[in-house]
Amino acid sequence: MTAPRAGRRTLLAAGLAAAALPRQALGQGGFPSRPVRIVVGAAPGSAPDIGLRLLADRLATLWRQPAVVENRVGAAGNLGAQAVARAPGDGHTLLFAQASPIVLNQHLMRSMPFDPARDLAPVSLLLMTPFILAARPGLGVETLDDLLRLARRAPGRITFATSGATSLPRFAAEQLARRAGVELSNIPYNGSPPALQDALAGRVDLVIDGTPLLAPQVRARALTPLAITAPSRFPGLEEVPTVAETFPGFQRVGWFGLLAPASTPPDLVTRLAADCRAVLADATLRARFLTELGAEAIGSLPEEFARFAAAEREELGDLSRQIGIVIE
Repeated sequence: MTAPRAGRRTLLAAGLAAAALPRQALGQGGFPSRPVRIVVGAAPGSAPDIGLRLLADRLATLWRQPAVVENRVGAAGNLGAQAVARAPGDGHTLLFAQASPIVLNQHLMRSMPFDPARDLAPVSLLLMTPFILAARPGLGVETLDDLLRLARRAPGRITFATSGATSLPRFAAEQLARRAGVELSNIPYNGSPPALQDALAGRVDLVIDGTPLLAPQVRARALTPLAITAPSRFPGLEEVPTVAETFPGFQRVGWFGLLAPASTPPDLVTRLAADCRAVLADATLRARFLTELGAEAIGSLPEEFARFAAAEREELGDLSRQIGIVIE
């Protein structure tokens, strides 16, 4: 790890404790005065869109104002993020973002239309979803140690499928390979389904992707789970060991967070974060995130999200330079 970061369980505990703050202590009593627009850089029906709509429904009830989801797809999430970065900082335009436009794209693209660290204010890290590394039938490995021994005997010959050359699962696998001192060969696909299909068919040795895609295959014994990239064993997949059990401190997860324009007053950012924690404290909603998205609800404080994003930005920047990926 290249920078200190708050652990998943630390963030989770802090978020739930802060959710108990009395509503009258949160300030900004005039917010919201009209519908709140929440932008997501993903298509309707996608995992980010589904996650946001679950959250937006609860926030709308809390705010007694509509929380309107706006899908702005393009430029690996930059289109939506840029629109929010340029919006007034009054809390009525927010961004529900994945890692790419916040901590990754700046390392992959020759130019960026905005500076995520300067132009956006972290509100709350909302959800985390880990990746599963799984082996094809017949590879002859049952554990991560088995894989690493095989990879050392055949440098560069073990292939791993990902949903794209710049996908976060690809970075997770590359991080693991470098930590272990082995060479693995990425086979990038145009999306997760074809990557999975070729792993099931034995055309690639490994596949790494999110829990919603791979957990059913693991439970059906169609793929052999080797490790999960969360810092601790994941609810519902407790039988799958973490990478961190072999390499202490290892973590690389997908995540969703809420951000506001940088001009948003700090007390309003605090209020927005507290509202997110209040709705995420609901056990029914948390269970839906876990079953429908394979995501664990967090609900961090703004300063925790800021530290987390800074660490992610540094780590992914280091990895991208080592891998040598640039999007023209």
